[in-house]
Amino acid sequence: MSGGSTVDWGLAGKVARTVAGGERSGLALGRAGLQSIGERTLADVLAYTGLEPRAATPAPELVDRRAWIAANLEDLRGLAEPLERLIADSGSLPGPLAPLGRGALGAAAGVEAGVAVGYAARRVVGQLRVALDGSDRPPGLMIVSANARSVAEQIGAGEARFVEWVLLHEQTHAVQFAAVPWLRGHLSGLLRELIEAASADLDLGRIAGGLKRALFSDPRETLGKALRGELTRALAGPRQAELLDRIQGTMSVLEGYAEHVMDAATAADAELAAMRANLDARRARTGLGAAIARALGLGMKLEQYERGKRFCDAVAERAGIEGLNRVWDGPEALPTLAELDEPESWLARAGATA
Repeated sequence: MSGGSTVDWGLAGKVARTVAGGERSGLALGRAGLQSIGERTLADVLAYTGLEPRAATPAPELVDRRAWIAANLEDLRGLAEPLERLIADSGSLPGPLAPLGRGALGAAAGVEAGVAVGYAARRVVGQLRVALDGSDRPPGLMIVSANARSVAEQIGAGEARFVEWVLLHEQTHAVQFAAVPWLRGHLSGLLRELIEAASADLDLGRIAGGLKRALFSDPRETLGKALRGELTRALAGPRQAELLDRIQGTMSVLEGYAEHVMDAATAADAELAAMRANLDARRARTGLGAAIARALGLGMKLEQYERGKRFCDAVAERAGIEGLNRVWDGPEALPTLAELDEPESWLARAGATA
């Protein structure tokens, strides 16, 4: 565990690799086949959405579970750093933490992080990787090869067709961030505001008191809750709650828009449409939205993504894809949580008409 770190990230990696387990051989289509599918799905997304990327979108790459784990732990560590500082600056560790010690606390947190990422590594098929920690690292588009092959076999689908279906979703995310220059900064800015607001409240003692009481009661469970996304909102004051709502609203739109585009792009393709119906009930939320939620300490549930999709479907039905694209006009154009359930209200506010 590095100095000043609350989480033993080395242990987290070891635990994650153990939980992920071994993996069989990957997709037979190879790099050239993946590139061809990537180009085709990107063209489909661009043709339907009409969005114009202002930066290059990443080419999809085949990775194994170990590489996916390393990438996601790196991202989680970068985004968890402000939370680690917040815990470290909240004062001396109370009561039961004295015998437990900083090393044991970091190990417990490392195990929690490792289990979460390792379990996801067993299920995730595709993910757009986006830097939200303020770094300038370019995005990446990962397909976990062995997982993709396994799922394709389970549902009786051809590998190439299944990867095409997955990439329609992930390419939509890639286009979102490439065509909407403010989007990445908006999400990372909300995170910074969230930490700053919590730090301000620490000085007033409210958040510090709640955090210390939780740590005093059960330090391992408290850190576990933070990594599982259950603690952030519980300790949030009014300002943090507002920021959390804005983050979740943004993520719901991100995912709902990608789901809408996937449906639209496959509407005339009976095989891909049937694949979606077959997978909907069993799909694991382990892609971009889940990665951001885990990194930000949020408990994003399946129904929140479905909420975003219902909004996007309703807006597109009334105002077309051009009307739906008004959500990308700027941060102020994003729907509120209330407007996600009332698309007519958002349409009126945004001036989007059929």
